[in-house]
Amino acid sequence: MANNSRSKFSIPVIAIIIGIIGVCVTVVAFAFVFSPPAFKQTPSAVLPTAISSSRYQPEIIPIPTDTLDLSGTATNMLTDAPVTTFSPTLTPTSTLINGPLPDLIVTGLSDPFCVPDHIGTIFRFTFFVRNIGRAPTRSFGPFDVGVYIILGQRTYELDEWAAKFNSVVGTSNLEISNLNPNGDIKLTLVIDLIGNRDFGIEVKANSGANPVPEADTTNNALIKYYSAYCY
Repeated sequence: MANNSRSKFSIPVIAIIIGIIGVCVTVVAFAFVFSPPAFKQTPSAVLPTAISSSRYQPEIIPIPTDTLDLSGTATNMLTDAPVTTFSPTLTPTSTLINGPLPDLIVTGLSDPFCVPDHIGTIFRFTFFVRNIGRAPTRSFGPFDVGVYIILGQRTYELDEWAAKFNSVVGTSNLEISNLNPNGDIKLTLVIDLIGNRDFGIEVKANSGANPVPEADTTNNALIKYYSAYCY
């Protein structure tokens, strides 16, 4: 009888222990199911963009040792450049130019004269050149007197007229070696106008390639127009 009672007593105890174990297992299972999983930190958390800017220092690239020295180059260029000055350039002048000067004018141009034994349009002209300045022309060298024939809108130099038409019959020497103050010189021209009755004659003092200096160069020329014919 005694053994049977012990067996009956031990069965409930075992059942209770099994129930407690089942409850514990159930609690642990629920805790595992409902608790949030722990995530491991991924490598993206340590990317360089997450590093504090105070800890980041840019890389300093040293200047190459063969870099051109710009300051030295600029210095050489400046020392070789010409220096610009603003002081006026003084051109030495002759004391003769600073002193009294001649002043040449054409004082008269005659009407055309018909040449004896010639008919048509062969004329003789006389004209005068005067020095109204206060110095002779000798100190400056010779000067030329220019003669021009005007036909309509065309003007011919005397040498051009002689070369093209061979119609300069005769003329005085038009290169003057010297003319004193208040001195006059008379010059003559004989020319064939080859049938032209309406024309003009211009005489210009000091008209050569190397004119002498004058006190006034605006009064050197004289022009007259004609309508003439010789019978």
